[in-house]
Amino acid sequence: MIKPLISIIIPIYNVESYLKECLDSVINQTYENLDIILVNDGSNDRSLEIALEYLQKDERIFLISKENGGLGSARNIGLEFIKGTKLRAFFEDNKEEDIVSFEKTHTFKKNTKIIKKEDIKVNFKQIQKRYIKTNLENINEFIIQELPNSIIHFLDSDDYFLKDCIKLCLQNMIEKDLDICVHNFDEFHENDCKFIKNPDTNLMSKSKKDFYENGLKLLQENNFLSFYFAWQGAFNTVILNDYILRFTHGIYHEDHDFGTILFCLAKKIYYIDETSMIYRIRDNSIINCKETSIPKKLPKNLEPLRKYFDNYQELRRYFKIYSFLIIAKQIFIFNLELKNKFIQKSIKEYYQTYFEQKFYNIFLQLKIMEIFMKNPLFFQKYRKLRMYLRHPKKLFKKDNYV
Repeated sequence: MIKPLISIIIPIYNVESYLKECLDSVINQTYENLDIILVNDGSNDRSLEIALEYLQKDERIFLISKENGGLGSARNIGLEFIKGTKLRAFFEDNKEEDIVSFEKTHTFKKNTKIIKKEDIKVNFKQIQKRYIKTNLENINEFIIQELPNSIIHFLDSDDYFLKDCIKLCLQNMIEKDLDICVHNFDEFHENDCKFIKNPDTNLMSKSKKDFYENGLKLLQENNFLSFYFAWQGAFNTVILNDYILRFTHGIYHEDHDFGTILFCLAKKIYYIDETSMIYRIRDNSIINCKETSIPKKLPKNLEPLRKYFDNYQELRRYFKIYSFLIIAKQIFIFNLELKNKFIQKSIKEYYQTYFEQKFYNIFLQLKIMEIFMKNPLFFQKYRKLRMYLRHPKKLFKKDNYV
């Protein structure tokens, strides 16, 4: 049997209570040919200490410690360091040479630049074998490589695999020649110690079929307007090279635009209706926080908003809307070439949230408007939709405004 190397990318941020269970589930997989990349995203608890402990235990582990930049930035640096990239070989195999980099992400244009080896040494420091440290928050402002033909599976550091997860994914990817293999998962609700089977968060459980010839058909046939994907399966890296796709930096729900675009680019997709991992629901996780008081230490992306809010829930609500507008913009730019009407409906689904909310602070209104103004075509669509929603419908023909 062919036994390709599978890269598991695990972002880590203040998860000392869960990290060992997560890492044990990876190193004990029944499929053993793994490249395990741990990305410490500026943790200030014992997470880095635990990661270093496992680095000594298992030679398949490669560790990067970086400035805090959020989940998307941690996954992105993991991608740039998968086995087979020149950046990984620069440190692991002592192949110190200049590296060709794309100029920017989220584009079909393959314009490149050269990253000098001296600049690489300035931005990355090898602490020990298989352990790199960097002060970069967003690696893609520095380097964006063409990724080798490989298979990726993300895993969040408070979740964990069941023992055959990677084996099942790989077996199906090879047998069916897949671009993406999605698997089922159970939720574990920490508050009441309860496992939930077939949770609502599993979009693929609502799919009409388990196999699709391409991802766009999957989205259309199931009317998945708001779609997300990151850790629920394995995918081939060559899809990312088509559009130089990475996670959008500096937002929450970064798996929405990434997942939508990834599936639009993918060909064969298959869903395994078998629980292969556990997704943990925590009260104070990034998405599921219930605190109303503004904490003394805010996540980096939220800190600039502190002075505008007295209520933490309101602050996070604003940032969610901001994130959804960025997501809409990214999908809009991607769809400029596709010109697909279903994707246009998806874009509307995201920026519709702005019209359903009211923010009276002028500064925050201006920050929202910056998103639109940076892309004239996106701003034009926004203005037309605003006119359509705020005026009598009989004055406008819907097709002209959405």
